[in-house]
Amino acid sequence: MSSESELTEPSSDEYEIEPSQEDSKKRKPKPSSTYTIKNSLKQPTTASYPTDWLAKQMKSGDIKVDPEYQRNVVWSDAKQSKLIDSILRNFYVPPVLFCISEDSSGNQTRICIDGKQRLTSIRRFLDGLIPHKDGKLSLYFKQADSTKAVRLLPEPLRKQFRNKTLVCIEYRDLSPIHEREMFQRVQLGMALTTGEQLQSFDGPMAQFAHKMHSELFDSAHIETPMCLAIERGRGFQNLIQIIACIARLPEYTHATHIQQTKLLQCQGMSPEKIKEIQHKSERALRLLKTIATNPELCSVAFSLPPRVSRNSPVEFCFSVLLIAMRMDNPGTGPKQLAEAIGEMRAAMRAVHVDMRSNSVVSGSFWNYITGAHHETPQPGPSSQSTSATPSMKKLKINAPPTPQSPTRSNRPEPSKPLTDTKPRPKAMPRSESSAQFQSIFSTPNAGPSQAL
Repeated sequence: MSSESELTEPSSDEYEIEPSQEDSKKRKPKPSSTYTIKNSLKQPTTASYPTDWLAKQMKSGDIKVDPEYQRNVVWSDAKQSKLIDSILRNFYVPPVLFCISEDSSGNQTRICIDGKQRLTSIRRFLDGLIPHKDGKLSLYFKQADSTKAVRLLPEPLRKQFRNKTLVCIEYRDLSPIHEREMFQRVQLGMALTTGEQLQSFDGPMAQFAHKMHSELFDSAHIETPMCLAIERGRGFQNLIQIIACIARLPEYTHATHIQQTKLLQCQGMSPEKIKEIQHKSERALRLLKTIATNPELCSVAFSLPPRVSRNSPVEFCFSVLLIAMRMDNPGTGPKQLAEAIGEMRAAMRAVHVDMRSNSVVSGSFWNYITGAHHETPQPGPSSQSTSATPSMKKLKINAPPTPQSPTRSNRPEPSKPLTDTKPRPKAMPRSESSAQFQSIFSTPNAGPSQAL
């Protein structure tokens, strides 16, 4: 018999337990430990272009500095001249940010996302509209006005400025959403107004607001006869406020900044609701344009009282709301609407001194439109009942004098003296030194020299 066991050794496979189907279903593949960036943009390119080339591209339209989301030119002439001085002295100038698009013919267009103020300053200097300032000395690139004598920059310095280059960062094929997001990101450190922030949104409502802004202000220029302030996005902000209020008619709710943002993002609105709001807003705004562009109707609706230079945004807003509420009434046309707007503004200015868009003033306007209060509203703490209204005058009444009571005299009684006539006892000195001091200075006509 052999000493070694004749039994076969167990293989390692016999002790392995096969996983059940349930266990295999519960097991999930482990996520990859490598982090990846999603939705990244294409790598931009860097280029340097001469100032003269940039100005020519702006004039030809190959560089666009006025996309819808951009703000207006806000730099003063002094700040623009400071940039020209920085370029001439080789100081650092931040890069200009472009988005390049190409049409089917291969023509390239550069849209300025950041750097509009710098490019505008360069173009205005080359056109002779602003000078280079060195202390009190002002030197122009060229003479823009032949009737005005100016001192010109020497030709060698003019040639140097033409050849000065600006660093430009260029993105290609950005979508409109990425383009606007890029603008919002690079402007985080800038002091943008609320209207300029609203201009950077995109969507059906934002596009409609830009369309009406272009029709009312860029084409018809109704801000001039209506005496409105529209700079730095104020006109766009007023339109968004109006559209947000029209969206809630026949009720009125003061549209906050959050509600205006939701309107631009079309939150909770169906396509049918969006079209309905746009249609009603367009009708009301075009009736306003008809009134504003007619000198006779505009003077009836938007004439200013003395010592007032412009109409307030709340007057602009509720003028459009009045039109939206009454434009479908029988026999109501531009003339009747202009008269109603003029009467409403006169009534509100007779009550409110400070025409701000707050709950008190807005409530008075809305009550006037809906006729909730037929009586003239009484002025509150921030308002006054004006005597300058044409319908209210100060009246001088000649009435007999009221007889005086015999117990009263018209002359005021003489006031009693405040000092007590009784002599007060002299205070006793507290110490020997105090007594000595009192004996020296309390003697009439005695001074320190006599005591000594």
